Amino acid sequence: MLEKIKPYMNIRYFLYFFSFIAGWPCVFYLIGWLPHYTVNYLLLFALAILFVVIRNEYRLPRPITLLLVLQVVTWGLYVVIHGIDMSYFTRILMLCITYMFLEMQLSGERLDFVKTYNWWLVFQVVAGTLGFLLVVAGILQPIFEFREMDMRTGYFFGLFTTNTYFEGLVRNAGFYDEPGALAFWGMYALLINKLFVNNKKVEVLLIAGLISTLSLAYFIQIAMYGFFFYKEKGRKLLPYIMAFILALVLISSFNERMNRAIFGRMEYNEETGTISGDNRSMMTKVCWDIFLESPIIGQGARHLIEISQEKRVFVGANPNFTLACDGLIGQIIVWSPFFFLLTLRRYDKKYEWAFWLLITGFLQRPYDGTQLLYPLMSFTIVLHAYLQVKNMYESKPKTKYLA
Repeated sequence: MLEKIKPYMNIRYFLYFFSFIAGWPCVFYLIGWLPHYTVNYLLLFALAILFVVIRNEYRLPRPITLLLVLQVVTWGLYVVIHGIDMSYFTRILMLCITYMFLEMQLSGERLDFVKTYNWWLVFQVVAGTLGFLLVVAGILQPIFEFREMDMRTGYFFGLFTTNTYFEGLVRNAGFYDEPGALAFWGMYALLINKLFVNNKKVEVLLIAGLISTLSLAYFIQIAMYGFFFYKEKGRKLLPYIMAFILALVLISSFNERMNRAIFGRMEYNEETGTISGDNRSMMTKVCWDIFLESPIIGQGARHLIEISQEKRVFVGANPNFTLACDGLIGQIIVWSPFFFLLTLRRYDKKYEWAFWLLITGFLQRPYDGTQLLYPLMSFTIVLHAYLQVKNMYESKPKTKYLA
């Protein structure tokens, strides 16, 4: 047993896992298990740069490096354009850490990082689902409470945490700040597994376990995932679809609150002209109006917070947030890695499917420059997609992207 574990007991794997839990959306620092995320990120930056310098191996492909440089330069200009907005320095720091972790991935077994990420998500999903069922059955109670980033109450159940626990309703957030975050990053794990590893057990555990988040966005994305990757299987897929729907029906049958959280949110609301689960329309409209005031470069991250406080309305987590914050230029720059991924569709359609799934996720949970996972996992997907294509066609390169 020790011999199997030994290869994973090294600094590289420690840094991999530390990058997943160092800051938001992971709540370990809020619980008090880790220092504040600013300390963790600075420590991560120092350790990662030390690792890369000692190894003295710089293998990152030129197209990926150029994408990183493009973002760094853009956010550097935004610092000045928006009146020394230091939030863009934070984005640059995250990109620097991302660069070092991409180099780190190329210094060992190439897929070790993505496998580590996937198993961390699987653990959260499986443990959280078990805890979710125990809570619904009245067996498990919160061990303690804590304050989330937005000052809402968080509940620690041992097997998972959540900020949604009241009147018979509970949703699995794993060890993230909210259930939607676990659903969002769980979809990343599902995509990474499908594109590069194709572990069927991981796929099944993620698909089934993420139901416990009760995330409407996840239900939409998993329907898209099934259509894109399994549409050719047709009837063979029917039993799995029925099992998925049956699971939703069983969970909704526990109580009325659960039923409203699942099927009630899918009902059409004639008064608003949207489905009942749509809680972003107002924020979307507010951000659109803010965007129109400065459509090219946006209002800036810091100024947007000030506007939000003045209007007394939360302006994040909606499709127009990045447009309001960074303008059209910023939106293109944020999505530039995904546009690059889309160019790879000429080699395999799965990259186009991944593009649409990722963009769909970004529409309800847009880029947040304070979270390392956004650039780290996005560039990781693009890096491995590029290398996968290059390995397939290295004998006869057909495009400048594979230079």
